[in-house]
Amino acid sequence: MKNLMVMAALSLFSFGAQSQVEVDGTNINDLDIQYIEMVGQSKVLSLTKIKIFIDFGQDFSFKQQTVRTADGKNAAFNSIVDALNFLDANGWEYVNNYIIQDNSGAITYKYLLRKKAK
Repeated sequence: MKNLMVMAALSLFSFGAQSQVEVDGTNINDLDIQYIEMVGQSKVLSLTKIKIFIDFGQDFSFKQQTVRTADGKNAAFNSIVDALNFLDANGWEYVNNYIIQDNSGAITYKYLLRKKAK
């Protein structure tokens, strides 16, 4: 049992060491930036899933953004809280948020996050 606990602790440590958030092939944790903006929007024809965009100061692009986990898998989020927990576990902390509603009633959630101090 003691060995199992040690292995669990080591795996948690190694996960933290590999923390990264990859946005369109760029590990934003390696960039010399302090802030990012996470934008959450409802997915079309979905009541439960959301689409997350991460603005780290990159050039604007019309192509769909891909967020990947440390193991290279596409990240999918069930809610804003799910995305915030993902970013928190990968070195980013919540600063502030605001909501924008356009004329059609569509709601966009915007969250400012800061890189955690090492």
